[in-house]
Amino acid sequence: MNQKTIPDKMTGIVANAGSFRDPVNRVYEVTSPDGNTRKRILRGVNQDALETYQELATQSFYKRLVEQGHIVKTDIAANDDSDALSIISEGWSGVLEHEAVPFISYPYEWTFTMLRDAALLQLYIIEESIENGWTLKDATPYNFQFVGPKAVFIDIPSFETRVEGEPWNGYRQFSSMFLIPLLMKSHLGIDQLPILRSYIDGVPPTEAIKYFKGLNRLKKGVISHITFPAMVENKIAVRERDGAPAKKRTVKGQSNAMVLGLVQSLSRLIKGLKSDIKHTDWSHYDKTHSYESEDFVVKKAFVQKYAALSAREHIWDIGCNTGTFSKICSPYCNLVVSLDGDHDAVEQLYLKEKEEKSSNILPLVMNLSNISPGQGWAGSERQAFDKRRDPDLVLCLALIHHIRMSANVPNVLFLKWLRSLNSDVVLEFVNREDEMVVKLLTNKKEQYADYDIEQFIREAELFFTIENREPLKDGKRELFFLKPI
Repeated sequence: MNQKTIPDKMTGIVANAGSFRDPVNRVYEVTSPDGNTRKRILRGVNQDALETYQELATQSFYKRLVEQGHIVKTDIAANDDSDALSIISEGWSGVLEHEAVPFISYPYEWTFTMLRDAALLQLYIIEESIENGWTLKDATPYNFQFVGPKAVFIDIPSFETRVEGEPWNGYRQFSSMFLIPLLMKSHLGIDQLPILRSYIDGVPPTEAIKYFKGLNRLKKGVISHITFPAMVENKIAVRERDGAPAKKRTVKGQSNAMVLGLVQSLSRLIKGLKSDIKHTDWSHYDKTHSYESEDFVVKKAFVQKYAALSAREHIWDIGCNTGTFSKICSPYCNLVVSLDGDHDAVEQLYLKEKEEKSSNILPLVMNLSNISPGQGWAGSERQAFDKRRDPDLVLCLALIHHIRMSANVPNVLFLKWLRSLNSDVVLEFVNREDEMVVKLLTNKKEQYADYDIEQFIREAELFFTIENREPLKDGKRELFFLKPI
């Protein structure tokens, strides 16, 4: 099929930059005139994929998974739908419409338990599929999104009818992208997030085995899913070097019972993996914050006032700790995106929110001085965090001193980045006299003479109008409500 590029400005339909690897389909976003709001998510499919979906949609197991909220709601777009007709004109045979996910996130932003929950859902879906004569042709965490704290499978064309005797072709991908990062975190305490960010296609067993030395190779799941596969892949690599003639690999047939046995054993293994929460000041923020009760009440009231000031789609709480202020904001918007660089603080927030039936808080782990960049093919397959969509309000509470003194980012650059989000901002400035700043500066040679309230105000006014101010802790801190100029 000779695909053209839909002109964005003319139609408001944009081909998703991360949807190109499977040639049977392509995802398109129908955006608002400003390009910021995704109004619809449509997927062009070829004839085979269209017919497969039409059959899949009749299956009771599939309907049940959709009703349970495990799979994104999907319908076939009407033939007279103008957006669908634009996509069909690109050469597709039909168009599916998916319920839009509020905010896109990636596995290298998820906590350990978020990745584990997505892995278990992948295995549950594949098990249900095989028991009903279907399978999934791939097994990547990029086929999942979190709607609030709930994992949802979004890659409908991944379903296909199962051919009797075929192995589970997604096992290698599942192992590299789900299982191995989980094993590395659980068994070795290695942070899985930078690894997943670097290995966009997953960690191959031949690389993972280098981390498991000595007795660590005997830990549960390592021999079966890392050591043995690494040996096999190394042998294949030697046998198929450049000078070797091409030779078709033979694959042993696997019955339904054999594939289900593998899937169920993986599920048991992953359910048993744990990552202990190491408590820090940030993971205990709701108990260890440095405010007297009256100041804390004032701070919460200030945040609530500006969260409720107008109808808001998205609020970002950057530096959210365990989500105290995310919870305050959640009734006043459709989604709160809660970010923090402390994995265990975000893990606690996720564990709390996943127990809520209708939580609209999406917890993500991110170093705020090194946010997720655009990466993958052409640097756009996975979008940079701040390019996915603009928020309506950003909370930036007791963060700026860390950005300045721990990450060495000048306040003016941080304020300029905040302005690029085109959002209202609630910002808490922590003065030099505050005990947290004193602690940060105690063992530093550089004392950051530029860090003071007067200079902050001058720099803030380059980008924002200061609408309101509220002192805290006898002037050691101050809350600001900022509107972009």
